[in-house]
Amino acid sequence: MPSPASGAWPVIPFAVAQSPLSAGGTGMSRAQCAALLVRAHDWLERAVAQVSGVNGLAPLVTQAVDLYRRGEYDQCLRLVGGVRQAIELARATLPSLPAW
Repeated sequence: MPSPASGAWPVIPFAVAQSPLSAGGTGMSRAQCAALLVRAHDWLERAVAQVSGVNGLAPLVTQAVDLYRRGEYDQCLRLVGGVRQAIELARATLPSLPAW
């Protein structure tokens, strides 16, 4: 299956509304953010071997890690949620990419 040219992944506008994942307080938000960051990192490691264009998501994951380190869990959740949306769009285009 042909892969899109580098930089061909769509830019995803990230929602600014409260993330439904963050309900339940700061401790839950922190744990959810950490879990999603690990999943995003693991997915990128698996997927970049197949399609190098997905490495364009890495700076967003890095930014989400920075938000996590600063304790800005709601913003981290929104950003990593947007990364997940981008992953799902990429998988719709290239179903051979690994599952989230």
